[in-house]
Amino acid sequence: MTTAHPLASGEIESRLVEIEKTAELAGHEPNAANMDRCRRILRGELTLEEAHAEIESKYHQYHAPGN
Repeated sequence: MTTAHPLASGEIESRLVEIEKTAELAGHEPNAANMDRCRRILRGELTLEEAHAEIESKYHQYHAPGN
């Protein structure tokens, strides 16, 4: 699903820097998958609900019996 108002390319990169630095200041270590997810949201390629579903799926797989 796409969203109605994706940001311009330059604005996306600026926002990604803000997101990454804010996460680092909060003591988190952003990884490539998280930053890619943020990028897709800002481009309008992914909704927040879809992003949440991706994260839930990732952790359900990780914590599934046998993993």
